[in-house]
Amino acid sequence: MASTVLLSDIVDALEMQIDEAYSFLDLDTGQVETVSRDLLRDAEEDTSEDPDLPDWQKEEWEVAKRIVSTDRFLKLPSKFDVHEWEIMHDFSRSVNSERIREDLLEAIHGKGAFRYFKDMVRRHRLESDWFTFRTDALRQLAIDWCEERDISWQ
Repeated sequence: MASTVLLSDIVDALEMQIDEAYSFLDLDTGQVETVSRDLLRDAEEDTSEDPDLPDWQKEEWEVAKRIVSTDRFLKLPSKFDVHEWEIMHDFSRSVNSERIREDLLEAIHGKGAFRYFKDMVRRHRLESDWFTFRTDALRQLAIDWCEERDISWQ
């Protein structure tokens, strides 16, 4: 049985996603591990020699080797699974002021929608509300992900 995972660890990983790395849940420890794509690819090549890495990256290399050699890791949802646009849309629709709601809904359409939306959020001084809403949406995504896999969380 998997260890209990801290939901906040999954949410943190979902919030900090970048193209160059993946995050995984270690089912044995309940820890969330983030590893660069390059190190995962090198670990998959299964060379007998460890690459020449700086000290700060050696622990990540060990994690990468465990990820590719065991079945104890589950890949967390990627940024493509998060559907940021839908979160922005839902937030926009939740705003009470009709004028601001329309500004936000207009901002999420067309080229540069993500940047334009964030500009509108700043313009209307809704940053705190937006970040709370987004974190809550990511938290629900993390809960659903855990429950679909019978993973205990707290």
